[in-house]
Order: sequence, then C-alpha cells, then structure tokens
Amino acid sequence: MASRTNSPLPAFAIFDDYRPTVAMAVAVRWVLLLAWFFLNNYRVEQDLNHSVLNLLGAVLAAVNGYMTWRIWRGRSITWRHACTLSATDLAVITAGLFLAGGISNDFYVFYYPALLGFSLMFPRRVSFAVVAVVAVLYTVMAFTVSPTLDLAQEDEKKLAVRLINMVGIVSAGALITSWERRRRREAVAAERQRAAENLELERRARQAEQAAAQERGRMAREIHDGIAQSLYMLSISLEACADLAAKGQAGLDQKLDSLSRLSRQALLDARHYIFDLTPQTSGSLSLAHTLERQAQEFQTVTGISATLTVTGDEYPLPAAMVMGLHRMVQESLSNVYKHAQARTVQVRLTFLPGELQLVIADDGQGFDPAQAKGGHGLKNLAERARELGARLEINSAPGRGTLVRLAAPVPERAEEHSRS
Repeated sequence: MASRTNSPLPAFAIFDDYRPTVAMAVAVRWVLLLAWFFLNNYRVEQDLNHSVLNLLGAVLAAVNGYMTWRIWRGRSITWRHACTLSATDLAVITAGLFLAGGISNDFYVFYYPALLGFSLMFPRRVSFAVVAVVAVLYTVMAFTVSPTLDLAQEDEKKLAVRLINMVGIVSAGALITSWERRRRREAVAAERQRAAENLELERRARQAEQAAAQERGRMAREIHDGIAQSLYMLSISLEACADLAAKGQAGLDQKLDSLSRLSRQALLDARHYIFDLTPQTSGSLSLAHTLERQAQEFQTVTGISATLTVTGDEYPLPAAMVMGLHRMVQESLSNVYKHAQARTVQVRLTFLPGELQLVIADDGQGFDPAQAKGGHGLKNLAERARELGARLEINSAPGRGTLVRLAAPVPERAEEHSRS
C-alpha cells in the first residue's frame, strides 16, 4: 500500500486562521468593486472593452462573495484562501489593464487591496518581490498598451504616484504583519514560560509531598522506637511498683529511679516531636539562640550539664537549615542521655565564611563506631547531614566519650552577609 506524505507548510503558514486579514481585505474590495462598477457603467457608452471589464469585475465579485460567505458562516480561512484571493485580484487586474485602457484605466486601484493582502500574509521579502513584479508589469503596460504613457502630459507623474502608493501599501502591511507576528511570538513565549513555571511548581509540590511523606515515616519510626517504647515501659514499671508497694517487697527505689529516667526520656522525645510540628525557626530566632534554649532545656530535664559555645559573627541562615541543625543537636543530645551515661556535654558552634561547624562532645562511656548496631539515632544523623549537604564525623571509643562533628556549607546569601 502506497504511503501518503503531507508536504510541509511554508514558514508563513504558521497561523491556522486568516479571518481578520481576509475580512479586512474583503470589506475594502466590496467598496472598491461597487465604486468601480458605478464608474465603469455610469454615462459610458458600452462597448466590448467595458463588457470585458464588467466580466472581470464580476469574477472578482464572485471570489469576494465566496470569501464573504465563508466569513459569515464561521468557516476557517487558511493561508491558501487568502493567497487565492490576492492572486486572483492581481491576475484579473493585470489582464483587465492589458485588455483595455492602459494607463488611463482606473481598474488599477484594485492592485492596492490585493497587494495589502499579500503584505499581511507573506513575509516582507515575498511581499516586496510581488510588488516589484507588479510595478514592472504596470510600467511595461504603461509604455506598450494603448493609450500609452504621454510624456508631454506629464503622465509619468501619475505612474510614479501609483507605483509609490503600491510600495507604500506593501510597506504599511509589512509593518503591521511584523508587529502582529512579534506580538504573537511574545504571547507564545509568555505562555510557554507560564507553562514551564507551572510544571516547576508541580514538580516542587510533588517533591514537597514526597519529603513530607518521608518525614512522617521518619517520625512514625522515631515515635515507635522512642516515646511509644518509653510510655510502654512506664506503664509496665508503674504496675511493677504498685505490686512491690502492695507486697512490701524491696526494690521499689530502683524501680522509681528507672521510672524517673523513662519519664525524662519521654519528655525529651515529646519536646522533640513538638518542635518538629511547630515552625519555631520561621520567625526571628537565630540558630545560636535556638541551640542555647535547647541546651538549657536538656540540662533542666536530664540533670546533665550542657553548655553552648559560639565562635564567630552569626549570620542569618535559611529556616530549613536552622531546623535541620536543631534536629541534629536534638538527636545527639538524646543519644547522650540514652546511652552515654555522661556527666557533661558541650555544644560548640562556629561561624566561618562559607562554612558552619557544629561539634557535640560528651564525657560518657563511648562506644566502638565500627561495631555499633544501634537504632535510628546514628542513621538519622547521617540522613540529616546528607539533606544539608554537610560532612559528618563521629569519633568515639569505649571509655573516651563521643564527639560528633559537622561541617555544613553556607548558602550564597548567608556567605555574602558573612563577608560584609
């Protein structure tokens, strides 16, 4: 079976509807046709030439009527329709001029709407090429078709004015077309820009939804392994204490001490999740102030000495970065209370040009990082460090405490502020 391929449209046929252009040209044609029919038949002795001219005018009227019908019926007007209308005008006008009247024939005025139609549809090169051909044909007709150009009567001025009008109409149409096409290109570019922005917003929204889902999953795991376990142990221990008190058995003091530690851990975890669910860093709180309050709260709840040391001039940081650093310190302090059995913990915050350094050091029992299985504590620290694009180091050994060191790159705006 033979395949059929569609020939590509010319570059100027990028618009699917030429109704505005053709409607304007059709209106002008009707005015000129009515005027010309009146002038060609009013107080004029009819002869063969007039009959031929009337016939040519009727052909133009028929074509113009067909275009008017398409416009009234709401039919599409393609570049082929517009081209056919203008080409018919040029052909019929040129034939009429060569058949009768020569330069004295006023039928030439129909050149103007025909040339205007070309200039409104074709690129400038094509429009000016068409007007050049028409000008040459009209000039040849002026010197060859009787009655010819009469230099004694200064007919060359009439010819010059008509040629100038032809070029002027094409120039005006070309200017209108270039402005309209530029406006359409700008509209299309703006629409594409809006579409790209909408796609970007949708992409960011999807990313935000995915990040929120991951955060909810992380919190669910932490609640399950943290505060939920603490509350469960509190419940079991309270039941055990009640049994010991009822039976008068020893060991109640140890149980109560265990309950105290569990309640403090549950309180720390609860404060942890409260911070995650409230935008505390979206206001004017600085990172140093946030960590200072966090260290004081940790010391109050756990009884472990916690101090914060800040070095360098603090500069503003994005809320997301402050939130991430706050959570890392929170995770580290929670690990200290759960596992380190430390007496003191130090938090050191250093503001450097282009980089922010954070160190959390305790004097606890330490551990071997290579053999540490652990829960989600170390994993959460590593995950948050990746989110910040930071370098994370954890140095520890049995009996030597633990040191967590973080080096986070500073965003460009904050870096510029730090240099000013």
